[in-house]
Amino acid sequence: MKTYIIAILLIFIPTAGFSSAELTGNPDELRRLLHPKEKVITLYANAKKKAYTDKATVSLIVTTEDKLLSVAITENADLRASISESLIKAGISGDSIKSAKFSTSPQYGWLGKKPSSYSVVNRMAVSITDESQLRDIAAVADEKQEVEFSDTLFEHTKKEAFEMQVTELALQKILDKKTFFEANLGMQLTPVDIRLFDVEEEATPGAMLLEEVVVTASRIGSAKQAGGASYTRESSFDEIEYEAGISIDFIVDNAANH
Repeated sequence: MKTYIIAILLIFIPTAGFSSAELTGNPDELRRLLHPKEKVITLYANAKKKAYTDKATVSLIVTTEDKLLSVAITENADLRASISESLIKAGISGDSIKSAKFSTSPQYGWLGKKPSSYSVVNRMAVSITDESQLRDIAAVADEKQEVEFSDTLFEHTKKEAFEMQVTELALQKILDKKTFFEANLGMQLTPVDIRLFDVEEEATPGAMLLEEVVVTASRIGSAKQAGGASYTRESSFDEIEYEAGISIDFIVDNAANH
């Protein structure tokens, strides 16, 4: 009889204490609980590539002065036309020769408010791709006292192609690392995210040294001519180094366990 009563009581006793714990939470929380987050590693690589500038823009300063402004302007235009003709005969394309907007500067005497003369200044920019063309421009500047050889700015016309090449090199380094780890650690790496860092370009140490020498010499020369006034010049380099960086996240799958 006692055994029968105990059996009946067991039927009506709540079974919550014997059941498994209830899982609560939103779908993302439950997913993280039931399926732990995959292991992720990040591989990074950078690459560098040097390039030499293949285009230069030479600046010539043309200055004419006269008591009459109209005469100074006319002389300046005629002189620039003569320079362009000489450079074209030397083999430089006419499309590569540009003239900036001219400026006038009245020159005052010791007495009176009326200018004693007018100075017209214009800059000619000549794009070249060969050193022999630079000699032709220098010859024109040397033979005319109204023309001053100002400076030379270098340009790399294949910039976009080199940026792509250096990015490809960085990516290949990461792929080589991926292959190495998979082969030696018995794992499989699956890419899930990538971060590209902007390609940077800067002068090589040798180019910076050359630029420092040139700028220092230019400043000293100008300071002497201007009675100690400072001289600034836009920097330009003949040798450039491109650098790109890539970071890729990989999910780690221990292939040896499968």
